[in-house]
Amino acid sequence: MAQHRKLTPRQRQVFDFVRTYAEEIGSAPTLEEICSHFSFKSINSARQHLNLIARKGYLKLLPGRARGIRLNHDIIPPQSVVLVPLVGRIAAGDPIVAIEHVEATIQVPIELWRGDKLFASRVHGDSMMGAGIFDGDIAIVNAQPMAANGDIAAVVIGEDITLKRFFRSVEGVRLRAENSTYPDLFFARADADAIRIAGVLVGTIRKF
Repeated sequence: MAQHRKLTPRQRQVFDFVRTYAEEIGSAPTLEEICSHFSFKSINSARQHLNLIARKGYLKLLPGRARGIRLNHDIIPPQSVVLVPLVGRIAAGDPIVAIEHVEATIQVPIELWRGDKLFASRVHGDSMMGAGIFDGDIAIVNAQPMAANGDIAAVVIGEDITLKRFFRSVEGVRLRAENSTYPDLFFARADADAIRIAGVLVGTIRKF
């Protein structure tokens, strides 16, 4: 039996794509469709991700079939979900005004996302597309006041909020996009009070 272990962030994105595709379309995606969605350079890249996810117990692979991917429904029992508030939008691009009221609640599997203070927010813009985060995705964020260098964080700038990769140094804080058309946002140490971390990204949900 495959061992149930935590997925890496990229494995989680691939698994989410397969799961959502299967739920929406009624069948699993092909390797070519996975490659196209994630801009993988070869089918082998998609196959390697699927093999690793299958080894962790989340998928079952049927050799020789074009759509031979099956979700392991035993891995996440129905009761292993948590209700997460869906709030406003997060800009993946220029910061936008944060809408703090709760629009709805959504169910997310607790085995897929770490954190005990989760909230969800729609992503607006394409500045994080290099990290596999696209306009219209729902970002799952763990609310916390700190982030490690390299984390993708939801950062409040004044009354606005944006999703960027976070870096802190002796000079200040740099917020980096995953799209070369967007410049870094830099805040010197003297301007540190102008920003605060709302939380750290732990995953995304995509609708097709």
